[in-house]
Amino acid sequence: MGSARQARAIETRQLLLDATLEALVEVGYAGTTTQEVCRRAGASRGKLLHHFPRRTDLLIAALEEVLTQRVQGFVDDHQPGEQDLAALITAMWAHWKGPALYAWLELAIAARTNAELREPLRVVMRQFDVNVRAAFGALLPGALPPALRDTAPMMVFAALNGLAVDRIYSDEATIQPTLALLISVSQQVLESDHG
Repeated sequence: MGSARQARAIETRQLLLDATLEALVEVGYAGTTTQEVCRRAGASRGKLLHHFPRRTDLLIAALEEVLTQRVQGFVDDHQPGEQDLAALITAMWAHWKGPALYAWLELAIAARTNAELREPLRVVMRQFDVNVRAAFGALLPGALPPALRDTAPMMVFAALNGLAVDRIYSDEATIQPTLALLISVSQQVLESDHG
């Protein structure tokens, strides 16, 4: 009986996290109330509070899960050394430009003026940075010289963040030349450091 209860609790938690992500993407930070999440998840407020005593806990847990899944899914979809830098950046772009980005963006903007949200978001994003660096290292083993191992992945990711924000008011055709330039510059930096 305990394992069935535990399985239901895990399922409820996942429904709440999925509903939170969905709400962040569709109605933004302000619209992602606990009532809205309960409605979307088909869960009672009591169940939500059992898993996430504060709205901030819920929001941060949903973001942490989607970011972790995004990086892990990216790594799982690619074999170490199978791709060059251009293919890797193109694949990163395909993985990042969707719901995970918009959930993160909603919380990042809200955290600017919300101290309660800012510190937990900072913790999640520090871990995300570690995961991004590890993904680069795993997928391009030995490609990045020591001087670039920490900074190059973050530079690429920062540029992809900017391009993804551009998608709010731009289309993919407009973004493609900038993505191509990012790839070209990244390859030149890598080649000059190896040269």
